[in-house]
This record gives sequence, structure tokens and C-alpha cells, in this order.
Amino acid sequence: MRLTEKQRKEIREDILFFLFRNNYWQSRHCPEVNICNKLSQHSCKHLKKELKKLFKDEIIRYYPTAHGKDDVYLNIHKKAEIEAEIKDKLDKLYGWKK
Repeated sequence: MRLTEKQRKEIREDILFFLFRNNYWQSRHCPEVNICNKLSQHSCKHLKKELKKLFKDEIIRYYPTAHGKDDVYLNIHKKAEIEAEIKDKLDKLYGWKK
């Protein structure tokens, strides 16, 4: 099943919001499996595809661990881009008005 651009954007925002909300920056990382479990409303296959695209855009990075290279964290140097991308969700959560 192909995803529309709107669905891809929603999955991308959900991934970034999950990582942002739980403070997965630099040394704090999260396995891909946990992202699939927490965002169970989306297919794990589609989540992994979007994670690869986020990695290509350098918004997330992979953290090498003893059990493999499947842990991800947010790139601190792209914080402004991440906040801009999930601004709507942050507005709902915090009532931010900028």
C-alpha cells in the first residue's frame, strides 16, 4: 500500500514528536522497535522507511550499540528544523505562541 504525501508527513511528525517529547538527544537513544511499539497506529514498515528518510535528511542519527545499529536519537544541530516541523503539535501541547 502506497502512502500519500499527507500520511508520510503525519508519520514523520509523529516520530519527531515522540523523540522530542521524550528528550532523545545525543547520548539518550531509543531502539527502532520501541518507536514501532509506541506509534502502533502506523505500520512498522512505514515507520522504518520514514526513519531512513529522516536519517538521510540528517535530522536523526543512529547510535551503535552491542546488539546492532538500530537505536536512534535526534540531531541536536537540527533542533530549530525539528521544532519548526512539529510546531503544530508543540502548540497543542504547550500552548506556544511565537
